[in-house]
Amino acid sequence: MEALQSRIDSFLKTKRIKKYPKKSTTTVATVKWPHPPTFKANPNTLAEAGFYYDPSWDDRDCVACFLCGKELSDWDADDDPFEIHYTKCRTTCSWAVVRCGLSEDLDADGNYVFSIKTRLPSSKAMEKARLGTFEGGDNWWPHDDGASSKKMAQAGFVFTPQAAGDDTVTCLYCNLSLGGWEASDDPL
Repeated sequence: MEALQSRIDSFLKTKRIKKYPKKSTTTVATVKWPHPPTFKANPNTLAEAGFYYDPSWDDRDCVACFLCGKELSDWDADDDPFEIHYTKCRTTCSWAVVRCGLSEDLDADGNYVFSIKTRLPSSKAMEKARLGTFEGGDNWWPHDDGASSKKMAQAGFVFTPQAAGDDTVTCLYCNLSLGGWEASDDPL
């Protein structure tokens, strides 16, 4: 689920959920994402905020973060997934810090202002958060023998694979995405 398209696709597929998964008398239902596209929390915004669709019997609109595993449900029409993820997980989730926290860095006109020193792109806190996007799972970043994840984070990149095995990185400030890294590449 580290790839954005995989997270979006999770909302488009029907899911089978069980009422009593460990008992011999199991009730099964098939569910789809229950909210209309007019909700702020729609498949695209939820996926951008790091979530994939993970319903349960009791929470038919439950989503989970691909990086920190945080589960959220009971979405209302005006709930902003970026704001909620950042508010609830800014101390534990790198994706919430680097992606969902971007709104903290913008003024009313959409210009970067960085009113909080720890949110400056050059701050150690932001570098650490960017590094966390490379360390989400087993062998996520395939190049720590050359174009290391630490160098990528220092250069301002976060790991944004488009599919399994992809090595695409993105600067969330200018939206530059690059892939096809080789061991001798220097991201700076």
